[in-house]
Amino acid sequence: MQFDPAAGPISEVLIIASVALALTAAYTDIRWGKVFNVITVPFALLGLLLNTVWGGWEGLFVSLAGIAAGFALWLVSNVLGRILGGGDIKLLMAFGALLGPVFMLWTFAWGALIGGVMAIVMALRRGLLQKVVRQLGTSLYLRAAASAPMEITDGAGEVRLPYAIALGAGALLTIAIKLFA
Repeated sequence: MQFDPAAGPISEVLIIASVALALTAAYTDIRWGKVFNVITVPFALLGLLLNTVWGGWEGLFVSLAGIAAGFALWLVSNVLGRILGGGDIKLLMAFGALLGPVFMLWTFAWGALIGGVMAIVMALRRGLLQKVVRQLGTSLYLRAAASAPMEITDGAGEVRLPYAIALGAGALLTIAIKLFA
C-alpha cells in the first residue's frame, strides 16, 4: 500500500489533508517563522489513524515508515549541520504519516530543488550570491573538518528561508504529478 489517488475516499481525504498541511505550514512559516507542533502532530495522528483504519496493519506500517523516513532525514540533517529545522522535519514526518515514505521522500526531493531556487533568487535579490557561495564553501569545509555548525549570514544577520514553502510546494507538486501522470 502506497500513495494511490485512485484508492478511494480515504485516499482522497489523505490528499486533501496533505494539501491543507502544506498550505498551513507555509503560512505559519512565513507569518511566524515556525512550523508549529499544533499543526504537524494532528496531521501525523490523522495519517496514522486513517491509514490504520483503511489498510489495517499494512496501513499502520506505511504511516510509521513515513514517520521513520522523516526521522532518518533529521538524523542526516544533524550530521550535516542542522540543515533543516525541527519544524521542517516534523512537517516531513507528518507528510510521511499521511501518504507514506515514498511520498515523503519525493516531497523532500522536490522541496530541496524548490528551496535551492528560492535561496538563489533571495541571494540575487539581496546582491549576496557571491558572498553566500563563498560562505557556504567555508561552512561546508568547517563542518567537515571541525564539526562546526553550518551558518550562512548576510552580514546584517542570518538569511532566513521559510523552508516550509519549498516543502509544501514539493508536496503539492508530488500530488499533482501522481494525479495527472
